[in-house]
Amino acid sequence: MPDERGAAMAGKAGDPAPRVRRSRGSGHVRIEDVAREAAVSAQTVSRFFRNPGQVSAETAARIDRAVRATGYVRNLVAGALASNRSRIVAVLVPTIANPIHAAPVQALADVLRPEGYQVLVGSTNYDPAVEHDLVEAFLGRRVEGIVLTGTSLLPETAHLLARAGVPVVQTWELPKCPVDMAVGSDNEGAGIAVARHFFARGYRNFAVLSHGASGDTRSAARLAGFIGESARLGLAPPFSVSFTRATDLSQAPDLLARLRHAGRPIDAVFCVGDPLGIGLVLACGRSGLRVPLDLAVAAFGDSELAALITPALTTVRVPRADFGRVAGEMLLARFAGRPVEQRIVDLGFRLIVRETT
Repeated sequence: MPDERGAAMAGKAGDPAPRVRRSRGSGHVRIEDVAREAAVSAQTVSRFFRNPGQVSAETAARIDRAVRATGYVRNLVAGALASNRSRIVAVLVPTIANPIHAAPVQALADVLRPEGYQVLVGSTNYDPAVEHDLVEAFLGRRVEGIVLTGTSLLPETAHLLARAGVPVVQTWELPKCPVDMAVGSDNEGAGIAVARHFFARGYRNFAVLSHGASGDTRSAARLAGFIGESARLGLAPPFSVSFTRATDLSQAPDLLARLRHAGRPIDAVFCVGDPLGIGLVLACGRSGLRVPLDLAVAAFGDSELAALITPALTTVRVPRADFGRVAGEMLLARFAGRPVEQRIVDLGFRLIVRETT
């Protein structure tokens, strides 16, 4: 084996204050600085980063100490350009303000990390144009896979993804013709289930609080299911109120006031997301309305707070973490060149009946 110490080393491992010559262009610590601190050649450091097993255990330990001492961070962009492998998967969520999106992202990362992949997160703010820009930016950084929330793609975004040649998983919804693969639940079916539950409990005058963002196709599907089933049950069309900020509980008192001034009695309201359902229950308590005696409330998501508020919130539970887990497994199969037998996976939902209905 060639001498790993090299001939051009100016320092030894363990020096209390390593001499670092930062790159003039970026100010970053260079691989040569790590080599000097570890008393090996730059080629040996590079070999260690590519495959630690190619250097001796003692040399690997010295390089590892030198990396920590100098604060060196590998240039993964250069490595990706050279190998055409970034080992990064991009995941796009509508917002990071709603904790409902945390579980699938965490589960995705947990599946990918042991296989050497990292997750990069982008927030679309329910805006298809922002989604397009993020997809373009991530593809430009040579991500190896993309996980999307929903199906609200602009035609040019779908075209971009179709031509990119990387695996794509759409989550939370079940598109008939996904860009590539999909895992989710039946959002329209969830709205139908809530309408049937209200009717079975004796409620007849419905309202629905829905998200007005055009990019929130999941909420739109829940709304359509709820309204459609209300009609099939022979009821008047639900009184519909649209909100703009999906996670802003401070909207709840105003939305409740609009329900109380609907011009007709309302005895049950479906909120297409848990945050507004929780906010509405709290607003009812502050205004003296009894839930469910004066107003029944159901929502969607089964967030952690849903079971903790008083009265506890009736809501639709979806296997959020499993969305991320299955998406990660789909990606790993494709990375390994294995076929994905089921390209669209329906993980179902459950109506969790609690005290608000």
